[in-house]
Amino acid sequence: MFNRFIVSAVLLALPALGGVACAPKKHDAFQDVAALVRERSDRTIAWSQTPEDEKAAQQEVATLLAAPLTADQAVQVGFLENRSLQAAFETLGVARADYLQASLPANPVIAGSRRTSDRPGVVANTEIGITQSLLSLLTIAGRRRTADAEFEAAKLRAASEVVRLEADLRTAFYRLQGDLQTVGMLEEIFENLGAASQFARRQRAAGNISELDAARQQALLEEVRVALARARQSVLSRRESLHRLMGLTGDEMEWQTVPKLPELPESDPPLEGLEDLALARRADLLAKRQEVESLARALKVTVHWRWVPLLDLGYDSERDTDGERVSGPNLAIELPIFDWGQGRVERFRSLLRRGQSEMAALAVDIASEVREARGRVVEERRIVANYATTLIPLREQIVAESQKFHNYMLIGIFSLLQARRDETDAYRGYIESVRDYWIARTDLERAAGGRIGVDPAPQERND
Repeated sequence: MFNRFIVSAVLLALPALGGVACAPKKHDAFQDVAALVRERSDRTIAWSQTPEDEKAAQQEVATLLAAPLTADQAVQVGFLENRSLQAAFETLGVARADYLQASLPANPVIAGSRRTSDRPGVVANTEIGITQSLLSLLTIAGRRRTADAEFEAAKLRAASEVVRLEADLRTAFYRLQGDLQTVGMLEEIFENLGAASQFARRQRAAGNISELDAARQQALLEEVRVALARARQSVLSRRESLHRLMGLTGDEMEWQTVPKLPELPESDPPLEGLEDLALARRADLLAKRQEVESLARALKVTVHWRWVPLLDLGYDSERDTDGERVSGPNLAIELPIFDWGQGRVERFRSLLRRGQSEMAALAVDIASEVREARGRVVEERRIVANYATTLIPLREQIVAESQKFHNYMLIGIFSLLQARRDETDAYRGYIESVRDYWIARTDLERAAGGRIGVDPAPQERND
């Protein structure tokens, strides 16, 4: 009867051993991540695992940097060169190793002993045995299913990291473009004010204007000089921030970009359906679902085998001191008298409930992020339109009329200079509002889990 029990246990364990070594390949896992990224972005990712891979990535980066960069190209460079992203891809290898480990049974244990008698002429007692954890064989299928869910979560987390990096790259790029456009605007104003200041000095020398008016004209010039210096300093900071995100070093940092923000697209994506889209494709939410599924499967395995904490199958062979050898199988079962798995079961139940609550909270946050970002996009478009169609034309008209009134000596230089300050502020406000629109648009796409539609209008390149 005992031997029949042993044979039956082994036969039950054999089906679980099917596919023990069939762990997914890292290359296939990365291709799955690449497919997820393509669904959420038009960019291509690369995992540099060999010197040849790195050389190919560097060549592609060099080609991209040879022409003035756009936001899309900056994102592509980051996908190829950002080392933190490459480190995130290595988690696929870790997850695969965990899957492989979960698919393997415990190794058999061989134990032996040799005991000699203090009586002369007595044969030494020898014993040797091999033991295999039968429980590790019987639970392989459940552990593999749990590890599979964890592996899928790892792929989704890697895809989420790509989407996050794209949003960071686009935000940094639009900030840089906004500062470059501000520098260009201030340089033009500074040049015009420089000519006006020289004219004012000549007028002062001729006695046509007062010392106060000449000083005010010079003060405005110096204010713009300081603003221009600060804008140039901001450009340097923005470039370095972008360098870090793109992963550029050395000669790679000698790149140029279009020094002007793209025009606004004709329309924005409607709010209707955006929340459902985000909930369906946000990789971090999908990863959390896989984590919850993994916990549910782990709980099921724990509950199913809670009454069998240890089940070992073995075979012993012993040679007695009289020369007789006895051999046969053995079975060890732990009796769940005190520890019957209640702690392990309660732990997984708590982890599962926590994961479910975190998943629900994340879904609420995602829907809120989409609504907030969509509202910002709409409002920033209105602000841009207000600057372009109303505020800037009014400021330009006020400057023109103030100049005319000043020429007829109907207003003083102070009023004219104030009108010019207000005009400069309007120009800067317009550039900042366009920048903020594209940042809000980027935040909306990040909240929605990827690109959602209208691309920036084509830009003229300055070769």
